[in-house]
Formats: sequence, C-alpha cells, structure tokens
Amino acid sequence: MKSRRKMVKSLVFVGLVLVFALSLINQIEAREIRGEYAVVGETTCVSHWLVNPNNPTNPSASTYFTLTSSLQGTCTFNGNGTGSGTVSLVETFHPIYTPIPLGEYWTFPLPLGILGGSSSTYNISFQFTYTVSPAGAITRSQIPGTILGTFTSGGLVGKTFTSTPVTVTGFASIFNETIFLSSAPGQPEIQTVNIYNSDGSLYGTQEQECHRSRVLTLIGF
Repeated sequence: MKSRRKMVKSLVFVGLVLVFALSLINQIEAREIRGEYAVVGETTCVSHWLVNPNNPTNPSASTYFTLTSSLQGTCTFNGNGTGSGTVSLVETFHPIYTPIPLGEYWTFPLPLGILGGSSSTYNISFQFTYTVSPAGAITRSQIPGTILGTFTSGGLVGKTFTSTPVTVTGFASIFNETIFLSSAPGQPEIQTVNIYNSDGSLYGTQEQECHRSRVLTLIGF
C-alpha cells in the first residue's frame, strides 16, 4: 500500500513538473515584441549616382562618395509581426577621387559639396515586418513602397526620396527592453534611392552600399 502511494505521489510530481515545463515552453514559443521604442543608430555607406542630375549628357558618370549618418527617432512594434518607424538623420558626405586630383587642378574657392564635402538633414518614415525566435533573435525588414524621406537642410532641401527596403538582424534582451540590430556581418546591402523634385519629377538616383547599426530602448506600450 505504501509503495503504491509513493508511486502515485511520484507520478503526480512528475506530471506537475511536465505541466510546468510545458507552460514555460509555451511562454518561450509565444515570445513577442510589442511597444514603442526609442532608437538611435549609425549608418556608413559608399554611394554613387546611377542617374546623375549634374551630368545629363552622361547620366551614369559619377564620382563615388562616402556617406555617414546618425539618427534618432521611434519605432513601434505592434505585437503581430508588423510595425512602423519615424526617424530624423544628420548625414555628411565626402567624395572619393581616384586618382586624387592635384591641387593646381582645383578651382578656388573649393565648390562646397564637390571637393570639400557637405552635410544635410532629413526625416524618414517607414513600415516593417519582423520575426522573433524563442531565444530573442530578430529579423526586421522594411516593407517595399512604404519608405518616404524628406530633406530638411543641405543642397537637396525640399526634395523627397524613396528607397528599396533593407533588412537588419539582431537580438532582444530577455524582457524585450533593449533591442540591438545591424546589417548582417560581412554582407553590406545594396540600396537604390530615388530623389524627386517638388513637382514629383525625378531629380536623380543613387546606389548605396551600407552597413547599419541600431539600438532600441522600450519607452512605452
């Protein structure tokens, strides 16, 4: 009789452990990200014009240039694999000359943005989809056709632009309070950016090869 009771108790204990374990597994599998996040980040690109507004007789002729930008803004994860974001950026660029022209061939004063580099600011809004694994690995992809930017200062002020979508991957902290995202290591993405005049006509097209890093911090639900 005692052995039976012990066996029953053991079976009940094992059953409770299994129920508890399955509960934890379900919670992990059901892990989802929801809420509003503050985001800061950096981007570094090598770029050139595919359609060059400064050389209409040879639209593809272009000096390569580097772009570096910092951003801040917010992203909202809806909890269902979709979300949206709005960010503001400050960008600087400097041309890459091969070979580097000798000083006597430069005109003076140096044309701003041609030899000396320049800066600009702009705002971007976009929508995205995302997936998150039980361990917190995240893949976030912008939705084609939802990326819209507006230049707010610099040589392109007032112009708008669209771009092909990009994907970043990374990890979330155990309670989803912090998210780290970046371009896949060793795989810079090629992005095409179309820039438009205020009347909607095409101003020019750039091709950019970039690496991105983003840090997101939960600020509300």
